Amino acid sequence: MGAAVLLLLCNVLFHPSFSSATATERPLLAPAVKSTTMAMEKACNLTLDPNFCLVSLQADPRSRSADLSGLAAVALDLAVANATSTIAKLSDLRASASGSSSAKPSTRNKLEACLILYRNAVPPLRLAAEFLAEEHVEVARAMMEAPVFAPGSCGQLLGRVLAKENDDLFNLMLISRRIAEALTP
Repeated sequence: MGAAVLLLLCNVLFHPSFSSATATERPLLAPAVKSTTMAMEKACNLTLDPNFCLVSLQADPRSRSADLSGLAAVALDLAVANATSTIAKLSDLRASASGSSSAKPSTRNKLEACLILYRNAVPPLRLAAEFLAEEHVEVARAMMEAPVFAPGSCGQLLGRVLAKENDDLFNLMLISRRIAEALTP
């Protein structure tokens, strides 16, 4: 099953829609989105889901005055916040499962595995933000790749439990990565 996740992830990450050659071929965002900047629109048009990108970036006031590098940092901060919140939810679920005599050991183990994956996702995301701030974009991009497995693996283990959190983290990490790719000379 792990090989299937890796294959799926590779297909997503290295799909032609992720290449800079096709990024300009995608349709631009509809002008109906409020309070965006040119940098936000440019950044979000590089992503697979421009509307999710815009909604996410607009939620943080720093985005209004940020350049592309700043928007990547905002997306990374949002990813860390998402992961941290999901860690708290996973901890609560695991505690409930541990205190329940009806909970299967496999359920507790799945929750524990996801908790470990999410806890391990946060440090590389924080480091990526630090490297990005120091303009070490290639190193930041490398750090962004490590945690990308957490949401997909948890999605496979837990099904629809925390599906939104998994999807949001995955999308926020992809937004950061696409913007960082645009910064790479």
